[in-house]
Amino acid sequence: MTIEADKVRPLPASAASAACRTALASALLRYAPHVQLDKNGYTLEMEENLISGVRPEDFVSDLIQGDGNELGGKFRAAHSSSALAVNTFAPFKADPSALRLPGGDRFTHLSFERKCPHGLRGRRSPNLDLVAEHPGGIVAVESKFLEPLSPHKPEFAPAYFREITDSRRDTAWFAEMTRLTLNPSAYRWLDAGQLIKHALGISFTFPDRATTLLYLFWEPLNPDAHPVFEQHRQEIRQFADAVNGNGGPVFTALSYPDLWASWEDGGLPSGLQEHLVRLRSRYIVSILRD
Repeated sequence: MTIEADKVRPLPASAASAACRTALASALLRYAPHVQLDKNGYTLEMEENLISGVRPEDFVSDLIQGDGNELGGKFRAAHSSSALAVNTFAPFKADPSALRLPGGDRFTHLSFERKCPHGLRGRRSPNLDLVAEHPGGIVAVESKFLEPLSPHKPEFAPAYFREITDSRRDTAWFAEMTRLTLNPSAYRWLDAGQLIKHALGISFTFPDRATTLLYLFWEPLNPDAHPVFEQHRQEIRQFADAVNGNGGPVFTALSYPDLWASWEDGGLPSGLQEHLVRLRSRYIVSILRD
C-alpha cells in the first residue's frame, strides 16, 4: 500500500521527516484500521505496532536486557527503528536458517538488542539491533528509520584512545575515529560515531570470528522527494571506503526495501513469503512533497 506523492519542490530535512511520519502513520492505520494513534504517531499498546505473525515472546526478553529502554515508549512509534527491526526479523527466530543477509546465511541463532562490550571501563557497551550467528561468523545489524533525517556529530570519550591498545588500534575503523575527532563535520546524516563504536564492540566481543556490520536503513518509495536521502547514501559510500580493508568488521549497507527485494528473489518458505507481503504493506510508502 502506498501513499501517492505530488511532484513539487523538495522539502527541508525537518519537513521531510514530518512527511515520512505522516505517511508511515497513515500506512499503519490502513494496515490495521482498529489501531489508535496519538498526535505523535504512537500506538496505545506495544502490540499494536506489530505486524501479523510477530510474537512478543520472540523479542521482548531480548529488548528488556538491552540498555536502550526500547519498550519504554519509543517502540510504540509508527516510525520506530526498533519496531522495524523486530517486525522484519522476529519471525526468523523460529527458523534462523531461512534468513539471508549480506555477510552470511545458514544462521543458527538471532538476538535483538545484543550487548557487544568494547572493553572500556565505565563506558556503556554498544547495543546492536540484531546479532545473527552463523557457522562462518557474525552479522551484526544496526537499524535506522528516520534517524538519518536529523544531523549527527561524532563524539568519542578519551577512553577510546587511551584504553584501546590491542589490534583494533591498527584498523581503518580506529583511523577513521581519529580523523573524525579532527574533522567532526565529515558526515552529517550518517551517525558515523555510533557505527565506529559498534565496530569496536563487535571486534572485542567476537575477536576470533569473521564479522560483518550491516547498516540497514529505511527510505520511502520516492527518495528523490528530498536530496537528504541521496546525501545519506553518498555518506554511506564514503564511510565504507574509509573503514573497509584493514581489519575489524566488514561494513556493508542496504536499504530495507532492497533487503526485502533480495528475499523475494532468493526465495522464502511460504509462511515467510506472507510475512514479506505484510512488511511491504506496512512500511513501503511514498512521501508527499511540500
